[in-house]
Amino acid sequence: MPPHSLAAAAAEIATQQGLCKILKFQDLGGTLTPPSDDPQDWWEPENLTHRAELNGIMASADNFFDAITAWTKAAQAAGIRNRRATDSRPDCPYNGQGLAPATPAA
Repeated sequence: MPPHSLAAAAAEIATQQGLCKILKFQDLGGTLTPPSDDPQDWWEPENLTHRAELNGIMASADNFFDAITAWTKAAQAAGIRNRRATDSRPDCPYNGQGLAPATPAA
């Protein structure tokens, strides 16, 4: 998912309150996984927390609301990587410079 649409999804989820936050997260294709009830799974710490996953970003917390909040923070952080500090546009390898002069073929 492109960073701008990931940030838009995170912003859309963050504006919701209560149960609407969970429903919006699931409407966008997110999956919520509760802690495991099987005692054989309890030795793995990730099986003892609520997990929220959407677009390859996973976050966990003590309840679903906190897991979704942690996901939105992670998604916003993922969306601002490789951004310019001045105008938040994606970083470009040319960095505003023109193309390099062509070298004549020998």
